Amino acid sequence: MNRTSLEADVVVLGAIGQDQGILLSVGEAKWHKVMHLGHLQRLHRILELLKSRGVDTSQAGPACYSGAGFDPELRAAESRGEVVLVDLQRLYRGS
Repeated sequence: MNRTSLEADVVVLGAIGQDQGILLSVGEAKWHKVMHLGHLQRLHRILELLKSRGVDTSQAGPACYSGAGFDPELRAAESRGEVVLVDLQRLYRGS
Protein backbone atom coordinates (compact mmCIF):
# COMPACT_ATOMS: atom_id res chain seq x y z
CA MET A 1 0.00 0.00 0.00
CA ASN A 2 1.36 3.41 -0.96
CA ARG A 3 0.96 5.83 1.97
CA THR A 4 1.40 9.53 1.36
CA SER A 5 1.89 11.99 4.17
CA LEU A 6 1.97 15.75 3.86
CA GLU A 7 1.89 18.31 6.65
CA ALA A 8 0.17 21.69 6.76
CA ASP A 9 1.36 24.50 9.02
CA VAL A 10 -2.15 25.91 9.47
CA VAL A 11 -5.48 24.05 9.55
CA VAL A 12 -8.70 26.02 10.00
CA LEU A 13 -11.84 24.25 11.16
CA GLY A 14 -15.13 26.03 11.61
CA ALA A 15 -18.87 25.70 11.60
CA ILE A 16 -21.11 26.14 8.57
CA GLY A 17 -24.79 25.74 9.35
CA GLN A 18 -25.07 22.66 11.53
CA ASP A 19 -21.74 21.17 10.40
CA GLN A 20 -19.27 21.48 13.26
CA GLY A 21 -15.57 21.14 12.59
CA ILE A 22 -15.77 21.43 8.82
CA LEU A 23 -12.42 22.01 7.10
CA LEU A 24 -12.23 25.62 5.90
CA SER A 25 -8.56 26.06 5.01
CA VAL A 26 -5.11 24.52 4.92
CA GLY A 27 -2.10 26.76 4.90
CA GLU A 28 1.63 27.02 4.79
CA ALA A 29 3.66 29.58 6.72
CA LYS A 30 7.15 30.86 5.92
CA TRP A 31 8.87 33.59 7.89
CA HIS A 32 12.02 34.34 5.85
CA LYS A 33 11.01 33.03 2.40
CA VAL A 34 9.14 34.70 -0.43
CA MET A 35 6.37 32.26 -1.26
CA HIS A 36 5.66 31.09 -4.82
CA LEU A 37 3.31 28.90 -6.84
CA GLY A 38 5.09 25.76 -5.65
CA HIS A 39 3.68 26.42 -2.18
CA LEU A 40 0.16 26.71 -3.61
CA GLN A 41 0.60 23.50 -5.60
CA ARG A 42 1.68 21.70 -2.41
CA LEU A 43 -1.47 22.92 -0.63
CA HIS A 44 -3.60 21.64 -3.52
CA ARG A 45 -1.93 18.22 -3.15
CA ILE A 46 -2.76 18.23 0.57
CA LEU A 47 -6.40 19.03 -0.19
CA GLU A 48 -6.52 16.28 -2.84
CA LEU A 49 -5.01 13.77 -0.40
CA LEU A 50 -7.52 14.71 2.31
CA LYS A 51 -10.39 14.38 -0.17
CA SER A 52 -9.15 10.94 -1.25
CA ARG A 53 -9.22 9.93 2.44
CA GLY A 54 -12.86 10.95 2.80
CA VAL A 55 -12.45 14.42 4.30
CA ASP A 56 -15.02 16.94 3.08
CA THR A 57 -12.89 19.60 1.36
CA SER A 58 -15.76 21.29 -0.48
CA GLN A 59 -15.50 24.44 1.68
CA ALA A 60 -11.71 24.37 2.09
CA GLY A 61 -9.26 26.69 0.42
CA PRO A 62 -5.50 27.15 0.49
CA ALA A 63 -3.78 30.00 2.35
CA CYS A 64 -0.17 31.18 2.40
CA TYR A 65 1.29 33.12 5.32
CA SER A 66 4.61 34.91 4.82
CA GLY A 67 6.81 37.37 6.65
CA ALA A 68 8.86 37.94 3.47
CA GLY A 69 6.10 38.30 0.88
CA PHE A 70 4.81 36.59 -2.25
CA ASP A 71 6.05 36.40 -5.82
CA PRO A 72 4.03 37.95 -8.68
CA GLU A 73 2.56 34.61 -9.84
CA LEU A 74 1.20 33.87 -6.38
CA ARG A 75 -0.23 37.41 -6.16
CA ALA A 76 -1.92 36.79 -9.52
CA ALA A 77 -3.41 33.54 -8.17
CA GLU A 78 -4.77 35.54 -5.23
CA SER A 79 -6.40 38.05 -7.58
CA ARG A 80 -8.13 35.11 -9.34
CA GLY A 81 -9.48 33.89 -5.97
CA GLU A 82 -7.32 30.76 -5.93
CA VAL A 83 -5.53 31.41 -2.63
CA VAL A 84 -5.66 33.64 0.44
CA LEU A 85 -2.38 35.46 1.08
CA VAL A 86 -1.58 36.73 4.57
CA ASP A 87 1.41 39.04 4.92
CA LEU A 88 2.54 40.80 8.08
CA GLN A 89 0.26 43.79 7.53
CA ARG A 90 -2.79 41.59 7.11
CA LEU A 91 -1.77 39.39 10.02
CA TYR A 92 -1.34 42.27 12.47
CA ARG A 93 -3.83 44.82 11.13
CA GLY A 94 -6.50 42.71 9.45
CA SER A 95 -7.71 42.67 5.84
